[in-house]
Amino acid sequence: MDEAGVAWAKARVLAVSAANRAAADSGSYVSIHMGGSPAAQAWADAHPDAESAYCCMGDADQGPAGCTCWRPEYEVDQAAPVPPTGPQDLVVPATKCADCAYRPGSPERADEYMADELISYAHAGRPFFCHTGCRRPLRWRHPDGRVIDGDPSDYRPLIRDAIPYQADGSPAPICAGWAAIAAQAAQTSTTKSIT
Repeated sequence: MDEAGVAWAKARVLAVSAANRAAADSGSYVSIHMGGSPAAQAWADAHPDAESAYCCMGDADQGPAGCTCWRPEYEVDQAAPVPPTGPQDLVVPATKCADCAYRPGSPERADEYMADELISYAHAGRPFFCHTGCRRPLRWRHPDGRVIDGDPSDYRPLIRDAIPYQADGSPAPICAGWAAIAAQAAQTSTTKSIT
């Protein structure tokens, strides 16, 4: 991807982050957690005959798969985030990572719905980030003592103002696959609107 594409991707991420922060500061941004965690679903799948523990509203309403009590135990501690002060603090890798969701043949692209979503993210300019360096749960623990192993592909970065952070506190890299498609889509859109 050329320098203009990288600059566009960085500017887009900073704009979305600023809009998210402004919405949160104004009180117009609401975050609602609905449903259980991946651990709750994994527990329910592994124990289909398990009855509701009634430990939370999610479990009482949806059964074990809806439980919101599970807590992740991460492979590494999360450092405090260091928010970007400008484009110089953001990274767009020169190439897609080995397991990039935008790479042809990726598990994400094998699913038709997910493949369409990935493309729509890029065309809409909705930032997408690389998981490289982000934390993930080794296991999930329920307050009643149940434990289930984490999924190695279940990255759970700390997210602030629409920017995920690596475990070391630096912003996660902007996905190179997303940036290439998004910058091209933005350029095509600009060209069409001028002519």
